[in-house]
Amino acid sequence: MLSRLDYDQEIPSCEENTVSIDFPSPMEIREEQLKDEDLRKIIHCFENDDKDINHANWLERGYLMNQGVLYRYSHDSESEEAQLVVPSKGKDKIFKEHHDSSNVAHYGSDGT
Repeated sequence: MLSRLDYDQEIPSCEENTVSIDFPSPMEIREEQLKDEDLRKIIHCFENDDKDINHANWLERGYLMNQGVLYRYSHDSESEEAQLVVPSKGKDKIFKEHHDSSNVAHYGSDGT
């Protein structure tokens, strides 16, 4: 005998939706970063065996390399996780795909 009352109403079924996201590989991210002139300078500075004052400056600004990909710690963020450095050319695309899409719509600052 169950410890709760019987439920006679039909329970509505749920739909299952699958979402797939294609993430670029680290090599593809690196290639895009190297196409950006400003990021290429930072990457070459990190990969150069002669660590000069520029290397120290980039470290102080929170930049680091991990598996050939450039990341940055944000001093303004409470997160201790490094953020992927996105080339200037890719920022608009990312913003549009993750902000303007109907799948991620929100009510704006007035609705929150």
